[in-house]
Amino acid sequence: MFCHSDPSGCVRKTDFETSQNYTTTTVALVTSSSDNKVNVMSAEWSIRVSIDPFLIGLLVGYERETYKLIKDSGEFGLSYCSDMQGDLAHIAGNYSLKDTDKFGIGKFKTFPSKYINAPLLEGSISNYECRVIDEFEMGDHAAFVGKVLEGYYDDERKPLVFHHGKFFHLGERIKK
Repeated sequence: MFCHSDPSGCVRKTDFETSQNYTTTTVALVTSSSDNKVNVMSAEWSIRVSIDPFLIGLLVGYERETYKLIKDSGEFGLSYCSDMQGDLAHIAGNYSLKDTDKFGIGKFKTFPSKYINAPLLEGSISNYECRVIDEFEMGDHAAFVGKVLEGYYDDERKPLVFHHGKFFHLGERIKK
């Protein structure tokens, strides 16, 4: 590791591996369903990639059950977590569908989708029903591009933020 000081006095450290922990993302819960299996998985790697049409990109590891369910069904639900859903994000991200009934231990509250088979999660800041229109390889993950078929939101909730391996609340707005 190397340290550098810039003119403002800030210390910038050089370490390729550790620097990967310093991205900040929102947290989404991905729901998927196929062959009478329903799963929920935490995903910090999701983002709107187009406004018109409304498209969302989602990255999922090839070894995940979620990958298999999305690949088989051609659809997924995406529920962006509110800051009250850190416990659900933890459960969805740390247990496998093969070993655990995540919906049961997490007491996830769901509501039915209009256009896809997977449910969406109550209490989220926003929810999207997506149909896969493209998939491509991104290193060790599959990148799914989903066309948003329906969207929901709750403007009373605040997003859950993930930074340096931990969940945070969004702070106050910075004034111009």
